[in-house]
Amino acid sequence: MASTTTTSGGTVTSFSNTPQAKDDVFTTTENLLGVMYWDVMSNDLGGNAKTLWSLDNADSLSTATKAYAPADLLTQDTARAEAMSSDTSKNGAKIWITPDGKVGYDAATFSSDFKAQLQSLAAGEVLTDSFTYAIRLGNGTLSWATATVQFSGVNDGVTISLGAQAGTVTEDAATTASATDSLTASGTIVFTDVDLSDTHMATFTPVAGNATHLGTFVLSPVSEAANAADGSVQWTYNLSNVAAQYLAQGQTVTETYVVTISDGHGSSATQNVTITITGTNDGPTVTAAEVESAAVTEDGTTLASGSFAFGDVDLADDAHVASVSTPSGALGTLVATVSDESTGDAAGSVGWTYTLNNSAAQYLAEGQTKTEVFTVTLTDDFGATVTKAVTITLTGTNDQPTLSIDDTTGAMTEGNGAATLSDSGALSFADLDSNDIVTVSQTANNDIAWSGGTLGAAQAAALVAGFSVDQTSWNYSSSENLDFLSAGETISFSYTVVASDDSGTGNASSAAQTVTITLTGTNDAPVLSFETGNDAGAVQE
Repeated sequence: MASTTTTSGGTVTSFSNTPQAKDDVFTTTENLLGVMYWDVMSNDLGGNAKTLWSLDNADSLSTATKAYAPADLLTQDTARAEAMSSDTSKNGAKIWITPDGKVGYDAATFSSDFKAQLQSLAAGEVLTDSFTYAIRLGNGTLSWATATVQFSGVNDGVTISLGAQAGTVTEDAATTASATDSLTASGTIVFTDVDLSDTHMATFTPVAGNATHLGTFVLSPVSEAANAADGSVQWTYNLSNVAAQYLAQGQTVTETYVVTISDGHGSSATQNVTITITGTNDGPTVTAAEVESAAVTEDGTTLASGSFAFGDVDLADDAHVASVSTPSGALGTLVATVSDESTGDAAGSVGWTYTLNNSAAQYLAEGQTKTEVFTVTLTDDFGATVTKAVTITLTGTNDQPTLSIDDTTGAMTEGNGAATLSDSGALSFADLDSNDIVTVSQTANNDIAWSGGTLGAAQAAALVAGFSVDQTSWNYSSSENLDFLSAGETISFSYTVVASDDSGTGNASSAAQTVTITLTGTNDAPVLSFETGNDAGAVQE
């Protein structure tokens, strides 16, 4: 095709068959959005006489066909500064011819859409812009070509918009009163990368200053849509409840993890996730199978002591207190104190001492036992408790009964004929051993004596047999004829009386009491008797 225009320099004929202008390719990067200068004629033919004639936006067919050239190229561009130029490239970069014959190219004037496309380029990706230009040969002929500007993508860094994240977990969360307590914490990290074709990966590392590792920190796969600038990754922390048991009520520790989002091209962004782990109270424990017991004896060993170990997984608890619940009717006291306790060792011991009130135990009989079960309560710093039973067995010993006789002398005076002689006295006994059965008994001392002679065995036995005792008195009764006693003559004999319990021990009997019976004769009036037919008589006294 031929086009003709008249200029001040003469007649310029067609673009056809004028291959001197050659297409150009210039390269730059996406982030260079300022003014650049292109020497479009450096590869063109036509010798030194050629000049750069005009510019256009490349909205034409390829110069390879030479079939069509923009009409604007026929008109010489006289402006030699950006401010005076109205020409732009295909995507809006202002273009102009400089005084030294180059093309000024201002990428800052690109359309906003094209700028966004440039920023979305990943490393290695290319986006192009173009413009056309015409040169005037020495003979006045015009030749045109296309200049292509290639923008290579550079890696744009990953950015994270929000600051550090945090989560909280609580030991024994299932048993706490708060509905928000949990053994698990989670969150989402949102990131942006304007390089739309980039794919990302997420990793994490615990910070070097973490003093504990009480759980597991995991990241889910990165969530991102194709050709989208935004993505996210979810983190989850799972507390190992067993590992956190050492924490006391309200005690906290923190663990920090650094999450890194990388785009695979050398750019990455990091965000800290800090987990706060809060302890709850764990009660103290004792070994249930360990039996605490001791024995004391009335009038014997009246002290007993022992100790038992306790544990508390809350290592900071160091102010345990022991208290004692005393059973009703206890005959002694038990005191318990905490010992061997130090912060951080999860163990201690409770010592206890039992003291028998010996006077209160006197009612126990020989071999009789009484069991007293004391409850020792151990309380930790925050009110949690555990109990331990301490069993004390008390064994009684025999207490000797005591016997009291108000009147230990039985004094009777001979009567006349077969009159019955009798006397009695009150007695009482006591035995501290309340279960003992006490009986009172007597034994003749075989010491019967007549001040006027010697009694016959039968008569002596009959007199001695008149004595008896029961639980409240002694009694003497005899119908023996003692008229043979002269006035003032006496018969005396004694008995040993004791109170005995049923213990069978060496001190089962009381101290002996002696009851002495004294029978005193009186003067008997003489009796005169006569026989019939006999003037003789007899006198008897």
